[in-house]
Amino acid sequence: MSMPEEGSKLLSAREISSRRVSGLIKAYLQEYQSYSGSNPFPEIVEEATFRKILKDSNFWISQDLEDRLISTIAKSVDISGLLYHLGTETLITNAFDLLPLDDTKIFIDELIHRIPILINRLTRTVFLHIFFTGPKTALFQFEYLSRYKEKWYDAIFFQGMLNGLAVLYELKDYKINMTKTRLFGIHVSHKDLGDDIVFGADVNEYRLTWTDEPLSLSRAIANEDQNSNNRHKVMIVSRGDTLNEKISIVDINDVVDKSRELAIENRDLEAAVEVLKSFKFELEKKQLSIAKDLRLAKNIQKGLIPQIIPDWKGIQFWTAYYPMQEVSGDYYDYFPFASDRLGVVVCDVSGHGVPAAFITALSKMLFTNYKMGKPSETFKFINRDLLDLVKQQGYTTCVYALIQDDYKIVYSTAGHPRPILHRARTNKAEILEGEGTFLGMFPEGGDTYKDHSVQLEPGDKLFLYTDGITEAESDKGVPYGEERLLNAIESCADMTIQETIEHIMQLHKEFTMGTDPMDDITLLGWQLSTKLPEFNDYKKLGDESYKAKNFAKACEYFQQAYEILPRELNTQLIYGRALAHSRKFEEASSLLESYNRFKTNNYISHAVLGFCYYKLESFEKAELEWKKAHSLKDDNLSVLYNLAMVYLKLGAKAKMRDMLDRMKRIDIQNQNIIPLEKKWESMLDEE
Repeated sequence: MSMPEEGSKLLSAREISSRRVSGLIKAYLQEYQSYSGSNPFPEIVEEATFRKILKDSNFWISQDLEDRLISTIAKSVDISGLLYHLGTETLITNAFDLLPLDDTKIFIDELIHRIPILINRLTRTVFLHIFFTGPKTALFQFEYLSRYKEKWYDAIFFQGMLNGLAVLYELKDYKINMTKTRLFGIHVSHKDLGDDIVFGADVNEYRLTWTDEPLSLSRAIANEDQNSNNRHKVMIVSRGDTLNEKISIVDINDVVDKSRELAIENRDLEAAVEVLKSFKFELEKKQLSIAKDLRLAKNIQKGLIPQIIPDWKGIQFWTAYYPMQEVSGDYYDYFPFASDRLGVVVCDVSGHGVPAAFITALSKMLFTNYKMGKPSETFKFINRDLLDLVKQQGYTTCVYALIQDDYKIVYSTAGHPRPILHRARTNKAEILEGEGTFLGMFPEGGDTYKDHSVQLEPGDKLFLYTDGITEAESDKGVPYGEERLLNAIESCADMTIQETIEHIMQLHKEFTMGTDPMDDITLLGWQLSTKLPEFNDYKKLGDESYKAKNFAKACEYFQQAYEILPRELNTQLIYGRALAHSRKFEEASSLLESYNRFKTNNYISHAVLGFCYYKLESFEKAELEWKKAHSLKDDNLSVLYNLAMVYLKLGAKAKMRDMLDRMKRIDIQNQNIIPLEKKWESMLDEE
C-alpha cells in the first residue's frame, strides 16, 4: 500500500522518538486487539513505517504522526494507565546509560540532574529544566518550543518517568504532583496528577518530594569475556553509610519485569476498585432511595399515630412512644363514638420496619371502620379482614378499650399484655384479666376474644403497653418484667398521668442503660381527674358569662377550667374565642392552634384564628386560616370579605378581585361590596 500524501508530510519532520508510541501500540495490540501481523492504522501510516516504529528503537517520527496514532488508540481504550507505566519503564531502562561509565556511585539528586539527557534522546519538542528547592524536593519544568503544542498525554508520560526514579531508588515515602501546566484541561482525572494544578500557566511543572534515607546506584563492571551485545544492564545498589554499607546487584531487566508485574497488578486493582466504586455508587443510590422511602413511611405513620390524645369528659391521657427503627410496629390510637364513648387501642405488629408499618396502617383503617358496641366483636371483624388482606404473612397483638361516659371501661385483649389498673384509694397496681389470640393469624381466632370490664374511680389510672417495656433487659441480661413495672406505677401515686408516664420511662431508661433497644416501646395511660366537679363548675360559669358577652369574666372562669383539664377541646375552643373577643390575640392564637392540631375541620376555629392573625398583622397566616374556613363553608360572605381585606393589605389585586366576584355571586346586594370595590379601584389608581 502506498503511503497517503498526508503521511509523507508527517514523516518529513522528525521530532519524537518512536519509543513511546511503539510501546503503547505493542501494549494496545497485545491486550486489546487480536494482532494478525498487519498494520491496524493504514489510514494514518504506511506498512513499512509502522514496522519501523515497532522494531527500531532509534526510529524518529513527527509529533503530528505520534499524536494521530495516540489519539486513535485513545478513542477505543483508556490509555492513561499504559502511558504512565511506559513513562516509568522508559526511565528505568535508560537510567543505566545515565550512570557514570566507571563504578562511581550517584545518589538520586545527581541522577535527577542527568534526566534532561534522556529527555533529549526522546524528543526535540521540549526541554527540561530542573531546580532543587530543598534537600529532598525537586522541581521539573518542561518548556515547549514555540512551534510545538504540548499534549495531554505528555503530562501522564512525564509523571510516569518521575515515578521510575522512585522505583529505581526504592522510595517508600514520596509524592509526585503536577503543579502547573500550559494546558487548560487534562484528558484524565486531575486528582491523579495533582490536587492544586494551575492551568493555563507558562510552563509544565512537577514537584517530587521524598523522605527516604539515601540510596546510591552505580554500574557493575562487566567481565572482559562478556559479549557487549548480550551484556545485561546491571547496577550496584548501595544502602547506608560507609561503615554500615549494604550492597546488592540489580539487573535492569528484572526491575522492568517487576515494574510490569506491579503495573499489571495495579491495573487489575484499579479495575477492581472501579468495579467496587460502581457497586458502592449503586448501593449508595439504593440506600438513598430506601432512606427516602423510610422517611416518607415515617411521616405517613406519624400522621396515623396521634401525638397527644385530648382530654375526654374528665379523663386525661399521656403516651410514651419509642420506635426502634424509622418506622414502628407499635400502634396506638383513639376513636370517638358520638359523645358517650371513646375507643382506645394499642397494637404490636409482628416484625419491624416497613412491613410492620403497613399492617399498622391497615389496623387504623379497620378500627375506624368497625366501631362495634363490644371490643370482642370489633376483634372478630378485624381478625377476618387481616387474614384476607395479609394472608397470614403478619399478625398483630392488641388491647382495645371502650371508655363509657359513666367511666366504665370495657376491654378485650388479643395476644397482648393485659392492662394494668392503679387504684388511687389503695395505691395498688394490678394486672387485669384478659385472653384471646393474635389478630390476623388464625381463622378460628374470633372464638377466643372475650370482653372484660372495670369501673374507673376519681384518681384511678389505667395503662396499656407493649411488651417492648417488660422484655427490655439491663446490661446484665435481666428483663425489666411486670413486677418492676407495677412497682414503678405505685411509686407515682401522687403524680399526674403525664408525670407518671414520664417518670416510669425515666426509671426504665436507667434500668436498660448501656443496652440497645430490642423492640418498639409504647406506654399509654389515662387517669380520671379528681377535680372534675370543680372543672364542670368553672366551665358552666364561663359559658354563662360568654353568653352574657362578659368576655373578661368568661376568660377568668375558662382559665381555671383550663388549668384542671388543659387538653379538653370544647374548653380550648370557647376559651380561645373569649380571648379573641377580649383582644388578647396572642393568647387566643396559641390556644386555637393547639385546638386545630386535634380538630382540623372546625369552621369557627379557623375563622377566629384567622381574625387573631389579622389583628397581629400576620397576613399570610390569616389568609391560610381563612382559606381553610372557606373550604369548610364556601358560601360564608364574612370569610370572603376577610380574605378580600387580607389581599388589600398584601397588595394582591387579582386575588382581591376574585373575592369580590365571589361575593357578588352569592349576594350582589351585600353592603360591603361597594366599599371594597372602591378600595380595589384605589389600588389600581396607585399604579
